Order: sequence, then C-alpha cells, then structure tokens
Amino acid sequence: MQRIITIPILFILILSLVMPVGAYTLQYTDSTASARIKWPGREIKIAFSSSLNSPPANIKAGSDVVGATRRALARWAEAANVQFIETSSNALSISASGEGDQVSLITVANTPENRSVFTTADRTGRTRVFYDPATGTIKEADVVINPAAQFSTDGTPNTYDLEATLTHEIGHVLGLEHSSEIGAAMQPRQGTNGLYEQAALSPRTLSDDDRAGARTLYGARENYGVIAGTIITAEGTPAQSAHVWAEDASTGKVVAGNTTLVNGSYRIEGLPPGHYRLVSEHGSARLNNGENDFAKSAYAELEDSHEALSTGESDEQLTVTAGETVEQNISLGQGSVVFKPQVFGSNGHLSTIAVPVMQGKRYTIFVGGQGVDQISGSGITVTSPFIKVNPASITLQSGIEYQHPIISFDLEVSPEALLGDYSIRLQSKTGEVAFIAGGLTIDEALGAQNPGEKVASTNTLGIVNGFLASILAR
Repeated sequence: MQRIITIPILFILILSLVMPVGAYTLQYTDSTASARIKWPGREIKIAFSSSLNSPPANIKAGSDVVGATRRALARWAEAANVQFIETSSNALSISASGEGDQVSLITVANTPENRSVFTTADRTGRTRVFYDPATGTIKEADVVINPAAQFSTDGTPNTYDLEATLTHEIGHVLGLEHSSEIGAAMQPRQGTNGLYEQAALSPRTLSDDDRAGARTLYGARENYGVIAGTIITAEGTPAQSAHVWAEDASTGKVVAGNTTLVNGSYRIEGLPPGHYRLVSEHGSARLNNGENDFAKSAYAELEDSHEALSTGESDEQLTVTAGETVEQNISLGQGSVVFKPQVFGSNGHLSTIAVPVMQGKRYTIFVGGQGVDQISGSGITVTSPFIKVNPASITLQSGIEYQHPIISFDLEVSPEALLGDYSIRLQSKTGEVAFIAGGLTIDEALGAQNPGEKVASTNTLGIVNGFLASILAR
C-alpha cells in the first residue's frame, strides 16, 4: 500500500487584516500549478456517517443534520455538473493522517481523531483530502465538523450555521481552496448567527465566484471564457499574490477572480460570455500563505506580506466569448501604507464577513482601518448602478475602541438589483484607492432583515472568529 503523507494547512485569522478581495482558488499538487487536485470523474461517492442521525450535544437538538448535508451536496452537484452518490457508514472518524480507507466520509462525531484536527473551537470544519501527487487525482475526501463548536440549522443566535459550514467544506471535497471574495461560500471565515443582528449570516448558497470555480474544475470549457494576463507593480515588477477579479460591466456583480502567482500571472476561468470590468488589488490581505498555505502548492513561494496597498482597474470593458481567452494586463498605481481599510459591517458590528442587504432597502455601513478618516464625501461608491451611496452621510465615528478610525455611510439598494455580491470602492482625498470586493451580498436565502434606521448607540465590535479549513494528503 502506498504511504500517504498528510500535509496540514493552518489558517490563522489576524483580526486586523484587511479584508480579502480576490476570488476562487484551485488546489495544485506543486508550485508549477500544472496538476489540479480534482476527482477523475463526475460520480463521487459520499458516505454519511451514522453520527449524522445521532449528532452530539454540540449540535442543537432537533437540527436537520442529514437534510443540511443533502442540500449542501445538491448545490455543488448542480454547479459543478457532478453527481454525489450517497451511501451510509457506521464509521465515526475521518481517516487517520497516515493513510486513507478510500471512503469519503462526512461525520459530526465527537471522537479523538476528529478532535485532533482542531486546535480551537473557532475552526468550524475541516476537510482531509487524499490525492495522487503525480496527477492530482483525488482518492478520498473526509469532512468533519468541529465537536467543540456549537451548531444549529435554525439560525439560533451565537451558534454556527451547520448547513453553511457543510456547503463550504464540500467545496474543498471538490478540490477548491479558499476564495478571497468576501461573499463567496468558499471564503475562509464564518460568522455566528446574530452577527449584524441577522438570524443567518454565512451563505448557504453559492456565489457566482463559487460556481465559476466549480465550472473551472468540472464544467464544459467550450461554454465559458477566460481572462488571463499579468499584474505589474508601479516599479515594473510582477505583482505576486495580487487579487484580480472580474465584475459584470452592466450590473457591477463580482463574477469570478483569482490570485496572481510568483510571476504576476493570473487566469480567471469559468466566465459566462459577456462584458466585464477587471480590477486588481495588491497588498490588501494575506490569504495565500496565511489561509491557503500547503506545502509545494502553487502559492507556497508567494511573499508573506505587503505593507503598501496598490490597486489597478481596466480602462475599458472586456468582452468574453465562449471558448476564448482574453488577454489583459494591469499596471498598478503607487502603493500606500497609510490608506488600508481593514474591517467593515453594519448595525454596530465590524467584521470581515460580507454584509447581507436586500433590494429596496436602506442601510448604514461601517468601515474601519488606516486612513479611512481621509475619505471625502464623493470618495465612497459601490461599483454597481443599482446601489447608491449618500455622500452627505459619511460620518467619522467616535467612542468606539478600535485601533484605527471608523466611518459610517448610508446606501440604498434598488429594487431592481440582482442577487449577487457587490464591491465598495473607497478613495482618499489624496487619490489612494481601496476596495471591499464582494463586501455587500444580496441573497434571499439569508433571510436578511433591514437593520432599520440609523445604528443607535452600540459600540460593540462583533469580530468574526470562525474558520473553515482543509487538509491535503498525498
């Protein structure tokens, strides 16, 4: 039997990080990015552990564990054009790190092996993937829910939504890494129910970015297009680990994106034919080495940090056609070390989780970070004609204990706005630009409630601390 080595991926949340702003990321076998980690076919057997029918005490009594699992699988099956074949198993624990049993198990059991992959209750789920290092072919993928974290399926406050966690982990099962698009199901942070004063927070549904990642691995390439190119710094060097994303030119929705490699190159696949606007940001967040770090991956050699924040935007619309690749390079502007938005939110809560909004409603949004008090009245926009910011509403907040300034502003969502994720563009008085890509999400499934009129006197910072992670084995 071939000896299989498990490589742990450690995802460490630093609360003062700028929010990530790229998009879906694939898993590769090594730094050449030549072999993608994925299943060889479109039929994937998934074994439901008996623990799903008799969940432990950390899952609220009466929760629909089996139903949540099936719904999460169904979302990805539709997006990726794969078929999950459900089986059952009396096994309670995921395969040990040294070997696999060829059974892809989903378990919620509280066992020593399951507990061993978690170092804290803040990591809500983990996926252990076994693959062939030569080809990237997945042999087994086990999902485990953290026995130390509290879960529910009915939006109980201060618990994690089990279905949202499972939706994220099944993305890892398919071969997707963490996305740096804030509104994606595959972004690495999960909030508890009640953050932003809303019953359900983390997305159970898939974003356009999630679907694009699934299509890239399993979809019909002839039906979709590609944008590819290189991101160059103001100094003329390759911008490695820059985040690049494509927005629909007419609606402003974030559709898909990726992260640049060591040579500054990027490739955004799975794009529906249409017109796009391309944006890149460098130095906004550390997702690759901090939250997508696995040995010998395509991202292992990327720099750990960038003190200066720099951005770039395409000068004109890009037209994507099915089966074709559009080449587009972007030169970034001069970097800034004094203008870095870091957290955002609504209703008195700051986090790095997308803020749910609804069509036809008004909201007060908060942004905190370096230099945000230098934003002028016209310096905040949403990159969509369907979401308007009131420039007269920008207010510098006081009395909140946070290391950087916090501002608030009002926005209104048009009744005609489409479901999806939208970006906030911030510009300082001296011209520095930053983005909160996908920071606003319109999703009926979240059951978002209007936070009401102005946020009152709350000075609480509701900082999210939930993690979802994967472990690669080869």
